[in-house]
Amino acid sequence: MRILAVLFCVICTSAVIAQQKEISYQNLYWTRYYNQLTINKNWVWHNEIDNRRFFENSRHHHLIMHSHLHYIFLPNFDTALGFTYSRQSQQDPYSVSELVVPELRVFQEINITQKLSKRVSLLQRFRLDERFIHRNNSVELSVGYDFNWRIRYKLQANVILGKPESNKYILKIANETMLNSGEKIVLNQFDQNRVSVAVEANSNKNVGVELGLIHWYQQRNTGYQFFSRNILRLTVYHKLKINK
Repeated sequence: MRILAVLFCVICTSAVIAQQKEISYQNLYWTRYYNQLTINKNWVWHNEIDNRRFFENSRHHHLIMHSHLHYIFLPNFDTALGFTYSRQSQQDPYSVSELVVPELRVFQEINITQKLSKRVSLLQRFRLDERFIHRNNSVELSVGYDFNWRIRYKLQANVILGKPESNKYILKIANETMLNSGEKIVLNQFDQNRVSVAVEANSNKNVGVELGLIHWYQQRNTGYQFFSRNILRLTVYHKLKINK
């Protein structure tokens, strides 16, 4: 009887949580420019600018810029130190608020690449974000910044389509999970999960274009509210070398 009572409580609790969960479904498109500057055999400087907009109401969602310097220890292993500046607009494409929330972010990462065959490689990225988000009351900015940590793990498979030596077309399948930590994090230790599929086309060794789809599932700080977002992303890759 005790076991039945426990099971009944678990079922009832799960049902209540399921009823309380609120999911907002949204559609966005992202356009990104990604520059990779090779300084020498050990140092590579990456710079990205990503503009994100809603399909609904053609409303701006997010402008984010990353700059990260990588040190290559081995051909399949590197570490990086980076900085991010972002401006987060309203999460609702029909919001009447014009509030934009700045964020300053320092991050460190480790990248590991494993060659599984001539065509297939596996990439792993471990990243730690230190996030400083401008305080606000959802209407206007207030003084100071709130801080929290974010732990990220990304697993990606790259498959060369066509001749292995060409690298002209690359299929990319990835999953990234992010977890929050800090004094301000109470109900959303889970931050988000992103699943993506993309194809990169390289016209030469220096320029490539990627088109992909991302599903972004994110928990909000209320704990019971979530975003489920379908995203179309276009990326232009540009590689440069200081010394040939």
